[in-house]
Formats: sequence, structure tokens, C-alpha cells
Amino acid sequence: MAKTLEGHTLAGRLKPEERECVQELTRNLVPPKNILTTLKGRNPESKTNMKQVYNARERFKKSLRGEMSEMQQLLKCCETHKYFYKCRTVGVGESKTIQDFFWAHPESVKLFNTFPTVLMMDSTYKTNKYKMPLFEIVGVTSAEDSFNVGFSFIANEKEDNFIWALETCKSLLKSKDTFPKVIVSDRDKSLMNAVPIVFPNSTALVCRYHVAKNVRAKFKAFCGAKEKNLDQLLNTLTFQWASIVQSSSEESYISAVAEFRKVFEKYTNFLNYVETTVLDPVKENLVSLWTNRVMHIGNTTTNRVESQHGVLKQYVTDCKGNLVRVWDATDQMLSNQLNKIKTSFGQSTTGVEHHFRNNFLYSKLVYNISRQALHFIRGEEDRSRECGRNRKKCGCVIKRTYGLPCACLLALKIDKKLPIRLDEINTHWKRLQIGEDDDERVDCSKEFNAIQVIKHFTLYTLNFKLNFFYT
Repeated sequence: MAKTLEGHTLAGRLKPEERECVQELTRNLVPPKNILTTLKGRNPESKTNMKQVYNARERFKKSLRGEMSEMQQLLKCCETHKYFYKCRTVGVGESKTIQDFFWAHPESVKLFNTFPTVLMMDSTYKTNKYKMPLFEIVGVTSAEDSFNVGFSFIANEKEDNFIWALETCKSLLKSKDTFPKVIVSDRDKSLMNAVPIVFPNSTALVCRYHVAKNVRAKFKAFCGAKEKNLDQLLNTLTFQWASIVQSSSEESYISAVAEFRKVFEKYTNFLNYVETTVLDPVKENLVSLWTNRVMHIGNTTTNRVESQHGVLKQYVTDCKGNLVRVWDATDQMLSNQLNKIKTSFGQSTTGVEHHFRNNFLYSKLVYNISRQALHFIRGEEDRSRECGRNRKKCGCVIKRTYGLPCACLLALKIDKKLPIRLDEINTHWKRLQIGEDDDERVDCSKEFNAIQVIKHFTLYTLNFKLNFFYT
């Protein structure tokens, strides 16, 4: 007889309560090793091994799917949770196969219609066993929180696939007159060509981070490993390139480019690459001189999308799962994401920070705009002490890019002790709930006017009675 029962099938069989625990943890995307640790923690005498945990997980997944195929289960998940989804098929007759698949959470659709100002998009990889790229579209709320507008599995990263995904995303907008003002993407040529086709009225910006990274990599390639002071040259390159990108006037841009040419004059191939491939084609989508003319709310890179990629990878955990597993991961991620967004809205409408309490400048803004907007305005308030009412010194950049009062306007209001009016704030910052839209707001003007009439009539009657009494 064996001295221990580990490895025996009957001794390691899962009990009903352990089976339910495995199913619950599997539904919450807990890795098998952590499931086994949980079972051992609840019952130290348990003889269950890793193989039995894997088998229980597989039986549970098959019970959910039943006789459905993987794609049928994916469609059923979208219908059960009331997701918006759309498929694109290829082929003829019964041999049709799904090539691209787009889905969006119902609350995300409402968020997109509430905050359509800026969109950022990029693809991520290693999320499924089919090696299909996952195309993510991300927006930003009034509380400066990122939200996923939608996801799309695409067969190839070609212009046709991106056009289909963007057209599907565009169909989520309720109003035909509503369109994103700014769309930020990396230098993927197919995506850059698709954006102006689907959103011709939007301003397309190129991610500064990816462009700077590409310039740095090309300099290493052209320079080679022969340079002794390569690290020093790379630091100089970073500084010079930042001065070009952050140029806010034509004079500063011309001088920055001239200085860049002077520093790297002996690297002619590199200079030709920068001028012909980067600056000439996309300078208007990259340099602050042009990008500060549109309302991008501080989004000049795709860092928000990259951040959402990282969050999603924490839920996906590995790249060997199927499409349904990726959908489950996005569903759980969106649940936590929406909870965070609602919390930030609640904080803006119920709490006020010390600096904005009893301050005449913010008296009409507190509880009516987001906290993040208040902090941006406070930064301009601090800057107004330096530039005063001088518009040239102020630059009024935040007024164009954020839709908020700039330093010179705040200096004028502080001198005259006037509060900031709500109509001086862009609508983006005044939306503090999911699904809030100008067209859906109730018009109470008639009721308000009626109340004013009753109020004046009551005061008139009261005055008449008082005068009659004293007479």
C-alpha cells in the first residue's frame, strides 16, 4: 500500500464545493496555479493536483459552450450582455468565414456619444492563439479617465480592414453632425490613410512618442557603432528633437530646425531621412505650432492606448487563449473601468477641494465641471501672476487645446473680482454622467418663466396689500 494518496484519481477527486470554487475562479480568469493554491488553503488535507484542476476547468468551459462553435459562443456572449457587435464575412454561399469582428460595451457607446472630442487608436498583439491583431479605440472623459470605445479583431492590418473598423465605430454616433475633432494614431500608413477617408472633418495627429523613438532608432542605424560618444549624441538628439516638436511659433520652429541641421550636419543621410520622411510629410500633425490650433485636450501621443493595452494584458494573462477568452477579459476590464469613471464623476459632483471653496473665481464652476478642469484652471491662475493681461505672453494655448479660460482672461477677472462663467467652459468638461447629451437635456425654460411670473405677481400683490394696510 502507498504511504501517501497524492496522485490517486479517486483521492484527488474534487468535491462539489471545490468544483463550484474552481468554476467561480475560472469565470474570474484566475490562473490554475492560483486556483490550486486556494483549494489547498481552504482544505490542507486535499489531495487534488494540477491536472485535475485543468480537467475541471476544461469541463466547465465545454459545458458553457455546449454544441456551439467558438464563434457562435462569442456571438451569444455579445447578445447576452447586450453588446453592440458587427461581423465582416468573406466567401460565397455556405463557405463564408468571419474575417473581422467589432464589439463595444453598451455603456461605452454612451460614453462615446458623450465624449466624442478625441480618439486614440492602435493595435496590440499576442492576445489569442490565432495571432489576430486586436485593434483598440480609446477616448477620454471630462475627468481625464481613458475609456475603450470599442475593440476589433482584424485579419490583417491593411487599409481595407481599418476602414471597416472605423466605419463601424462611426456608426455608434447617434448624431451625424457629431464627429471626433482630433484622432491620434502612430505612423501606421494603412491606419493613417484610413482615418481621413472615414473622418474627413477630423484633425489627424501623429504620436510624438513613436516618431521620436523612430528618429532615435534611425540615428543609431545611420551612425553605427563606430561613434565613441554615442550616448552623448543620443542625449543631444533627444533635446534637439524636443525643441523642434515643441516649437509654438514659426520663428522658433525655423531656428530649431536650423540648429538641428547645424548639430548633425556631418550625418547627411540622417538629415535627409528626417526632413523627407518625418518633417515634410507630418510636421503639421506633429509640431506644437500646428497641433495647438485644435482641441486635443493634451493628447498628442497614443500613450493612453498603450496603457489600455497593458491593462488588458493583465486580464488576458497569456496569448494561447481563444477569442471568447479575450472577450471575457475585455468584459471584466470594462466593468472595472466603468466603475472607476462613475466614481470620478461622483467625486466631481459631491466634493469640493479646499482651494476652490469660498473662492469667488470658481463660485459658478464647483460641482458643475470636473475636478480635473478645475485643476487646469488653477494652473492658469498661477500663471496669470506672471503674464497678467498680456495676450502675447499668455499665448492662450489652453483656450484652444482644452477649451478652458487662459491666464490673461483670469488676470482680468481677478482684477475686477468677477467669477468664471459656465459659458466660458467647453461642454466637454461640463458632462459628468454617462449618457449626458445636450440634445437629451430637458428644456425647463417655459416652467422657469412661469415661476418667475408667479413670483413677480406674488410680490406685487404683497406690496399692494402692505400699502393698503398702512394707508
